[in-house]
Amino acid sequence: MGQFLEYVKIAYKSITSNKGRTFLTMLGIIIGISSVIMITGLGSGVKNALDGALGDLFKGQTYIYSPGGAEYITANDIEYIKNTVPDLAVCSPEEYIYGSATSVKGDFNVQYYMVNETYERYAVEGLLHGRYFTEDECERGDNVAVISEEGAKAFFGSTDVVGQTILVDLGYDILLEYRIVGVRKAKDSQLMNMVNMLEGNVTIKLEVPYKHYVNATGETWPIDNLYSMLISSDSPDINETLKRIVKILEARHDVRGEECFTIDSFDSYMEKINQVIGYITMFVGFVSAISLLVGGIGVMNIMLVSVTERTSEIGIRKALGARTGSIMTQFLAEAGMITLVGGVIGVILGYGGAEALCLLVGAIAKIPVHISVNILVALGAAIFSAGVGLFFGIFPAKKAAELSPIEALRQE
Repeated sequence: MGQFLEYVKIAYKSITSNKGRTFLTMLGIIIGISSVIMITGLGSGVKNALDGALGDLFKGQTYIYSPGGAEYITANDIEYIKNTVPDLAVCSPEEYIYGSATSVKGDFNVQYYMVNETYERYAVEGLLHGRYFTEDECERGDNVAVISEEGAKAFFGSTDVVGQTILVDLGYDILLEYRIVGVRKAKDSQLMNMVNMLEGNVTIKLEVPYKHYVNATGETWPIDNLYSMLISSDSPDINETLKRIVKILEARHDVRGEECFTIDSFDSYMEKINQVIGYITMFVGFVSAISLLVGGIGVMNIMLVSVTERTSEIGIRKALGARTGSIMTQFLAEAGMITLVGGVIGVILGYGGAEALCLLVGAIAKIPVHISVNILVALGAAIFSAGVGLFFGIFPAKKAAELSPIEALRQE
């Protein structure tokens, strides 16, 4: 151990004797390691930010739908599934159309959602004021509604609007009046805030019992011709639950095995998005890592120059009895030290660069993006850089160790 430390001391003196050349040799390693850390940190940060921002809006949403309308889902299907399948938090139609409404505050666009009472548990935010409409009110098709917090504030000038009425114009001479019974809390989503800011206006979201539209207009499509149904469950076996629901629908419509109903979940989309981000991060990281190879070649080149410059020193040491292995170890120690120090500097710069990039991307996208780099990745990067130095230092070290002491002393 003492002998190895002596080699390290000799290597340190040799490296510090020419600081400018040593730094330029390290530069390729520093750039390679810092690039890998920055790309990895930014990629993970963006992925986590998207998970959070999109998750606030859509997490837990799963739709079972009929592609192409080969078989329509009916309200009776939904009621049957709601009453027979356990552990369902939400089992509701989610048909919506666009309308408009006017108040003393101005004209507003309205997203008019026709749902049932389980839709209350669709969002974790819950209600800010009032209550949700009941199963009985939904079954009767009462003219009650739950309004979004942003919509209530924009339309009425206040969020405490339980008991107020709103007249919605759905076009085609359809005017429907609703009594507000509840106010849905706003989603605490940076992404939604950004969208609203870009749009420059507030769209009122109104949730109403789906049967009221049927009773008021005589239209039956919200009961008989539904393309999809919204499902949410806290069950750990949600996939099995969804498959069971599909089988129930196939049995009720007598289309077993015909794949007339499909499962479409937000989680599956996020998995694909994260996979794409992972591939992009991996590719860019791989390209950045090429600079490590360039840096390693630079280390080998400078070590060969060092061997040439110190030929007489090697000859004297060998003449005094230094073994071939000792000479080789000394030069490997120099190569390893150069790349290890370069790797550590690269890790530090990489962390700083990743943090700066995350702040920049977050400022542009208006969502919080935080650096996410595993400490093991940073440690592995530093160790890998030392390994690069050892690998590319083998040839110069071997060349130095195999020098004949007589030939080496003649170089003087």
